[in-house]
Amino acid sequence: MMARGPGSDPAWKDNALRDCRVATRPAAWAAFREGFAAPWVGFRYMRSRPALWRYGILPVLLNLLVTAFVLAVLVAATVYLFTILHPRFGDGWAWLVAEVLAAAGLLVVVIALAAVAWVVLQGIFCGHFYGKLAEQVERQLGLRPEEIRDVPFSHQVVDTLRDVGFLGGVNLGCLAIQIIPGLGSVVGLAGSYYFSCSTLGRDYFDHPMSLRGMRRREKLQFARRHRAHVLGLGTAVALVTLVPIVNAVLLTTAVTGAVLLHRRLAGSAPTRGHSSPRLLWAKYSIE
Repeated sequence: MMARGPGSDPAWKDNALRDCRVATRPAAWAAFREGFAAPWVGFRYMRSRPALWRYGILPVLLNLLVTAFVLAVLVAATVYLFTILHPRFGDGWAWLVAEVLAAAGLLVVVIALAAVAWVVLQGIFCGHFYGKLAEQVERQLGLRPEEIRDVPFSHQVVDTLRDVGFLGGVNLGCLAIQIIPGLGSVVGLAGSYYFSCSTLGRDYFDHPMSLRGMRRREKLQFARRHRAHVLGLGTAVALVTLVPIVNAVLLTTAVTGAVLLHRRLAGSAPTRGHSSPRLLWAKYSIE
């Protein structure tokens, strides 16, 4: 009786196909790292193609101006409010403690409002130019002009306000959860981190998806399929945002990194004269 080769065994074929699917789908931690590396991958890509900075320099400058404006308003508002607050408290330790607590609470509110203002202004004034940069990167990588869909400025403003409203509602809910004794603080902080960073990551992936005319439902499906990548990119964006001046550059290169990563995850076919999306990502990724 002849021995059956592995190729003739249906079970062997099924197992091999399953192993291939598992091998091509990165583990959650590896996917998170890839998303987290996107701003630096984008920076290395743009460094090798200086012509792209013609489209990147304007959002960098606008980001710096928005940051400087928000910081100036934050300082002025804080000084003004503290000047009004101080005369309302008397002398003594009890009054001093009350004043410190009131000042701390007021400072938290002012910083939160400044952060919201920064996100809104950054999204409105820089979002349009981020989209233009993403379009140029896609053109370099072979996306044909007839495949590109123009994203109206009004849609970008609406999307920014929608995301800010969503983040505000989610974070207020997570703040309320933290009141619950025990695990309330852990659950609230974890929820705030997950939803905030996922939204930031999805916003950056939105640029290449909008250029392809994808509808909101399709974008959400992509984000669900690649949760770890989206969360990793959003985490990097959130951390970069905390570093003045540097954030203006890396928030811009994160757009380029999001384009490169989206092409790899979406399985875009390589175009003539260009490496495959997987090889291109590997070339500029940081190991």
